[in-house]
Amino acid sequence: MTGLDSSSIPSRFQYTLFIVVEKLAASGYGGFVPRTSGHIVLSFVLILIGRVLECYIAVMLIQIKAGKQASESKFQEIINQLCAYTSQKQLPKHMKIRLLAYYYYRFRNSYFREKSILSNLSEQLRQEIALQSSHRLVQNVAIFKDLPKYVLRSIIKNLKFELYLPNDVIIKAGAYGDCMFFLSAGTVAVLTPTGKEICHLDDGAHFGEVALLVGEQRRVASVIAIEVCEVYRLDRKDFRKCISVHTELFAKIERLATERIERAMIIEEHHKRHLKRSSVQADRKTVGRYT
Repeated sequence: MTGLDSSSIPSRFQYTLFIVVEKLAASGYGGFVPRTSGHIVLSFVLILIGRVLECYIAVMLIQIKAGKQASESKFQEIINQLCAYTSQKQLPKHMKIRLLAYYYYRFRNSYFREKSILSNLSEQLRQEIALQSSHRLVQNVAIFKDLPKYVLRSIIKNLKFELYLPNDVIIKAGAYGDCMFFLSAGTVAVLTPTGKEICHLDDGAHFGEVALLVGEQRRVASVIAIEVCEVYRLDRKDFRKCISVHTELFAKIERLATERIERAMIIEEHHKRHLKRSSVQADRKTVGRYT
C-alpha cells in the first residue's frame, strides 16, 4: 500500500470508501488483493453483508409490488361485485355509473379497509394521522383559532369523511340540521330555498355551523356539489362534547351563523320582489292587450 500511504487524507478516504463499496457489491477487490488473514476475513465479511443487503432489498421490492397488485386486485373484485349487484337489482344505467364513479374516486383504484388499518395502530398514532389529514380544515376556520390544541385534536378526532359526486345534495333547505361540514376538496354551490344562487365555496370552506348551536333548527339554504367533493362532517353531539367548557365559542359561531342567515334572507327577499315585480308587469301587459 505504498502508493496509498503517500496520498493525502481525503484521497485515502475516497479510495477506502471505494474498496468497501466494491466489497459490499461483491464486484471485486479494488486495487489491492487481500493477502493477510485479517484482510481476507474483513473482505469476506463485507461481501457477505453486501449479499444479505441485496437479498433484503430484492425481497422488499417484491413485497411492495405484490402488495400493490393485491390491493388493485381487491379493488377490481369489489368493482365486479358492484356490477353484478347493479345487474341483479336492475338499477338504471345512470345509477350504475354513479356507483362506480363513487368507488373510483373514493379508493383511487386501490381498495383498503381504513378502519381495519387504524384499529391496529396506537391511540396516539391514530390521533397524529387524523391531525395531519384534517388540521388544515379546522385551523382555517376563524371560530376555532383561539381554541387550545387539545380541543382541536378532539374535534378533528370526531370528523367523519364523506364523498359527494356532482349534483349531490349535501344540505337541503328546510331540513333539520344536526351537523356542520368542512370542504376538504371540491366546489359547492349555496342556494336559497327557491333555488337562487348565493355563492360558491371551495377547498377549505365550511358550512352548516348553525346546526351545532341550535337543535331542531331548519337549514336556511341548500348546498349542492358542483364537482366531486371530499367533505368532513362534524355532528352536533360530538361538537358539544369537545367544547363543553368553552362557552365563548358558541357566541362566535352564533355571530357567523347569523350573518349567513341574514345574507341568505336578503337575497331571498330580493329574489321574491323581483319575481313579484315581473309578475305584475306581465299582468299589466296582459290587461293592456284586452283594453
